[in-house]
Amino acid sequence: MEDDNQKNKLKELEEKVKKLEAKEEKEESGGVAGGVLRGLGRLIPGLGDVVKGLGKSDAFQQRLSVINKEVERQLREAPLKKVEQEGVRRTIIPPRTTLGSRQPPSRAEAPPSKKQKEVIVDIFDEGDHMKIVAELPGVAEEDIKTEVRGSILIIAAKGISREYYKEVTLPCPVKGELDSSYKNGSLQLKAEKI
Repeated sequence: MEDDNQKNKLKELEEKVKKLEAKEEKEESGGVAGGVLRGLGRLIPGLGDVVKGLGKSDAFQQRLSVINKEVERQLREAPLKKVEQEGVRRTIIPPRTTLGSRQPPSRAEAPPSKKQKEVIVDIFDEGDHMKIVAELPGVAEEDIKTEVRGSILIIAAKGISREYYKEVTLPCPVKGELDSSYKNGSLQLKAEKI
């Protein structure tokens, strides 16, 4: 009698283990995208239940599959690389980041005298002409140079502590000289269309 009870309990435990394994396998399906969603579901109250509910949808599972294939393709095509230079091993993340770390430059790097900054440019189509607005804080108006070559606009500026350079492809070629004004770090250009 005791043997039968133990066998029954053993069968019940085996069934519970199988159910738990099936549940874990189902939860772990979804690949990278599913893992990200499950992780967010644990962090944000209520989102976990939404993700579990969506997990039952075939359309959602198909979308996760498409996302996972794209992630895998991108990882194959552009894997993370390590750079070695003069015995110093560094990752692709530069030593100085926007996180406020104060790491001294390595011996392999010479500290730049002026850091070249990217120019933020907006182009507005205003019918017969284009209005171009470029952000160049920290330079004087006389230090700004602009040039048009076909439909390429070149903006360069050298200030005391800043240096800017940008080549912008305009939507169409322009004619004549550019009308410009500079105020409070904002350069405004007016270009007549051909």
